[in-house]
Amino acid sequence: MDISEVARKSGVAASALRFYERKGLIRSLASEGTRRKFAPAVLDQLALIALAQAAGFSLGEIRVMFTPGGEPNIDRAMLSAKADEL
Repeated sequence: MDISEVARKSGVAASALRFYERKGLIRSLASEGTRRKFAPAVLDQLALIALAQAAGFSLGEIRVMFTPGGEPNIDRAMLSAKADEL
């Protein structure tokens, strides 16, 4: 999917997608000309990012919730600590 399709399907602005990519939260597969391409799984990643932000996690904390390949890798101790904090 190109960046505009991801933005439309996720409700996340293209500028935010580029920001998330710079911060290491998501990864594009390649760019075709000036358009970034993303795997369909990025929609699940964006849903997890939104959920984590709503729960009060910082972007740095969210970044460690993903493996380098983009798979979820959520530390239960970190979740428990955030629950205690709230």
